Amino acid sequence: MPLRRRHMRTADTQDLRARLRPPSRYAANRVLNVSEGGVLVAGGERDVGEIVSFELSGPTEFRFAGLAEVAHSTKRATGLRFLDAEASAGRQIEDLIATRIRGQHGVVGLRGPRALSRVR
Repeated sequence: MPLRRRHMRTADTQDLRARLRPPSRYAANRVLNVSEGGVLVAGGERDVGEIVSFELSGPTEFRFAGLAEVAHSTKRATGLRFLDAEASAGRQIEDLIATRIRGQHGVVGLRGPRALSRVR
């Protein structure tokens, strides 16, 4: 059965960074894509099922932190599934993703086109 994602996601993430605890060999991981349900970060080799604390940070004082589970991991990237996050941060991540997606559809003043997918 193919993997089915329920959340909108964006790869317009060049200005986002992720810090994981316990730390990996990377001080701040580059965010490759983000959704309301999780994040894909550069770097890897973590154990699937491992629980990590995370903090995503970015422009204009954006901060999203909580606990996540390693869903998959290779040498190149690690996929994290959000388990628990600060209550006020949930809306922030939704707003960030929505803003980035609207920017891909030609809304003036937002970031240029980047990869986006919605899989049901």
